[in-house]
Amino acid sequence: MDQRSKALLKSPFQRPSMVSSGAAAAGTVGAGRAKVLKGIIAGGITGGIEICITFPTEYVKTQLQLAEKSIKPRYSGIADCVKQTVKQNGVRGLYRGLSVLLYGSIPKSAVRFGTFENLKGYAVDERGNLGPSQRLLCGLGAGVSEAIFAVTPMETIKVKFIHDQNSAKPRFQGFFHGVREIIRTQGEYFLLQLN
Repeated sequence: MDQRSKALLKSPFQRPSMVSSGAAAAGTVGAGRAKVLKGIIAGGITGGIEICITFPTEYVKTQLQLAEKSIKPRYSGIADCVKQTVKQNGVRGLYRGLSVLLYGSIPKSAVRFGTFENLKGYAVDERGNLGPSQRLLCGLGAGVSEAIFAVTPMETIKVKFIHDQNSAKPRFQGFFHGVREIIRTQGEYFLLQLN
């Protein structure tokens, strides 16, 4: 058995692909900023693709949550919500409000990936390796940053936008107008409150 195989057997968390080319790959001095930028760009692209795939389920979930609060709910369940939405607006109706979530999902993933790469630059050992516990801490830091700076504000905005679109006379004339209106009427710290 060669040295590398023996080293990998010592930790159940080591994966050869992660050590040689993945997020835990060894970094070189001076390449830190480039890796952070690469992480931010890769994260943004990944977030955009992810939300385009998952948005219909997010839309239906939010519709059902909003309908729950009304005296007479509009939908009897998931299938009914999808059926009514497609009947009224076509399949594109399941993507109403997608741009709002894209504006949030791209920065959310960019913050997570970029923070991980930045923290990784501080956590690697003298040989440029990132151990399992350091990887865990970098991931934890990235997740906390993502939650504070991207998830909470965007979840607040998302719910406000979907609720506005369901009203008889929507007030928001686009993403940036809607964000300005939310901040104007409820204050900038409102975006950091959980619904």
